[in-house]
Order: sequence, then C-alpha cells, then structure tokens
Amino acid sequence: MRAAVYFKHGKPEEVLRAVDVADPAGPGRGEVLVRVLLRPVHHGDLLGVAGRYQPGSVLPEGGVRVGFEGYGIVEQAGEGVALAAGARIAFFPGRGAWSEKAVVSADYVTEIPDTVSDEAAAQLHVNPLTTALLLRAVEASGAKPGRDVVVLTAAGSAVARLTIGLLLERGYDVVGIVRREAGVNELNVVFPDLPVVSTDKSGWEKRVVSAADGRPVGVVLDPVGGETASAAAGLLSQGGSLISYGDLSGQPISIPALYVSTRGIRISGVTVGRWAELSPEMRKADLKLALELAAGRPELFPVAKTFDLAEVGEAAAFVERPGKMGTVLLSSR
Repeated sequence: MRAAVYFKHGKPEEVLRAVDVADPAGPGRGEVLVRVLLRPVHHGDLLGVAGRYQPGSVLPEGGVRVGFEGYGIVEQAGEGVALAAGARIAFFPGRGAWSEKAVVSADYVTEIPDTVSDEAAAQLHVNPLTTALLLRAVEASGAKPGRDVVVLTAAGSAVARLTIGLLLERGYDVVGIVRREAGVNELNVVFPDLPVVSTDKSGWEKRVVSAADGRPVGVVLDPVGGETASAAAGLLSQGGSLISYGDLSGQPISIPALYVSTRGIRISGVTVGRWAELSPEMRKADLKLALELAAGRPELFPVAKTFDLAEVGEAAAFVERPGKMGTVLLSSR
C-alpha cells in the first residue's frame, strides 16, 4: 500500500513523499482495519513534519507516517467491535491516516450516516472538535451573549467558520478578522451580516473597535500568533481573554506586561490533541454536534482542493497558499 512518509524534518512540500509500505496486520481486540479514502491536510500535521513540536528530535530509520484523521470503509473489525465490513466511518485520533490502510481504535471511530457526504465526513473530527473546545473556552472565560464581543482572527479558516456559526446561534456578537480584503467578501457570502475587518490596510484595530459598536471585546480566538494576536490582545476589555489554538505565523505573541497586571488580561489555549483525554460523555456530545453540523451545515465544510495521495508534497504547499478557502484533502479512492 501507499503511505505518506517523511524521513527528516523540513519544509513539508520538500520532505513528504508517498512510498510503498507493507499493509498493516489485522485488527486486534477493540480495533478496526480501515481502507482510508480521504484525509484532510491540517496545518498542525505540517508543523509536526517541519519539526516544530519537538525541535531536534531523531526520526526512526523507516521514517514517520503522517496523519491522525481520516474517512474510509471498514475492511475488518476486531473482536468486540460491532461494526460490519463496508461501513462508512471517520476516525480521530488514529496514526498513519495518510496511508491507504490504517488500524485504529474503535473508541475513536464514528459511523457516518447517509446524510453526511464523504467530503464532510473526512473533516468530521479535528475542525468541529476544535470548535467544541473553543466554545467551552469562551463560556469558561465568563463572556456573555448579548454583552461581550468575540473576535476571531483568521476568520475565513474552516475552524473559524464553524465557530462563528455556533457563536451566532448562541447569541454572541462576533467580529471577524482576515488578512485580505477579498476575504471579507468571501466570508460575507456565508455570514452576510457579520462585521469583517481586513488587516491588509493600516488602522484595522480601530475598525474592529468600531464594529464592536461600544460593546466590550471579551474574547479573542486566535490561531495565528505573532503581530496579529499581539495587536488583537490590545483590543480586549478589562478581564478579557486571548485564547490561542494555533501558530500559523510561527511568531511569538508579545503583549505589554501591564495588560496582565492592570487590565487582568488572560492568555490560555486549547488543542484538539488533548480531546481524546476528555470523558466519554463529553466526547459523545462533541461528536453529536459534529455530525449535526456535517449533515445540516455542509456549506461550513468546503473543500479547497483534492489531491491524490501521490501528490502529498503539492497538497502541503497548497495548504499554505494565501487566500485558500476550505480544507485540502488527500484522496486514495
């Protein structure tokens, strides 16, 4: 079978390649052998390939197989697993998702109903589950619907779109920040009444304040870091929260110490990498939400482009393309 592998850290488009590897052994008890058909290319996956999580780490001689999320068909279910061969499923977390076959724990497999498309199923976990984590973080911050404004940077991203939709449903006032003026129009196609500000013109911070219309900015949700997050933190009201969930810029967040000591600004973060540690009841509720979104709001699961697994390097480069709207998928159908 084919699998996306890297043998050294570096630019993902340069070090990732699809190679032939042995098929996995059959599933053990509580496991499922999946023929993976589609898998999303997340920026977080590429950070691992680049060595950003563990700089200087030594890789195994056989390389590292990539990917934790995928969609496919059950080929074989292990003992104790009530899934029939041929069932449509999505999974997360499961190692080696960017392979044509993978063995994953049945605890992290979601059966896909007919109302959910293959493309949405491939995106069922990481983005919607991150959204669920962000919603809980907003609630935990003390921000209240109808009182506090929630600002999202990188507002055109897949996670941000899902989060915006649910925040609006829950009565929060939301302002989006994008980096291109064209992104304003693209986001307003999905959310016509959403105030959206572009950072490609000076004075964007004042336009965010104007869009808030006198209401306090209680939360900033940021996957960018660097200058954007640092500037957005300055917009927070007394006791406001900057909630980080990514590092698209690769640059540190820098804020004056007085923001913390005199204004009570709080900085925290969430990662879907810890979602599997949640209680079974909470995971079940999150998956219910994800399935409802995938079935009822398919416009929030756009696909930017689909590449064949052999084109994994090209797919990685496309993820970084400015103005990309939607998720990049790798196919082995």
